[in-house]
Amino acid sequence: MTIEAVKATIRQGIQAAHEAEQTIKRTNASLNDGRSLALATLHDSEHDEVRQARAKLKEAADEIELVLRRLASAKAHAHAYLGTLG
Repeated sequence: MTIEAVKATIRQGIQAAHEAEQTIKRTNASLNDGRSLALATLHDSEHDEVRQARAKLKEAADEIELVLRRLASAKAHAHAYLGTLG
């Protein structure tokens, strides 16, 4: 594989990561509405199931943020590697 082919493959990976990032952000915006409604509905309840549901909603939000940070990091490292390749 030539350097140009490697660089093209890296650029395709960067584009795929960017598209994944945009899809997750759009989906997360929609999910935030549902999450907010669920939390507002459950805010006064102290039932174990409700506490567990709130915890799961927070875990999901945290996981989304983690995935977005990983995608951003992957893109940054790929761009840096492209720079190294010249």
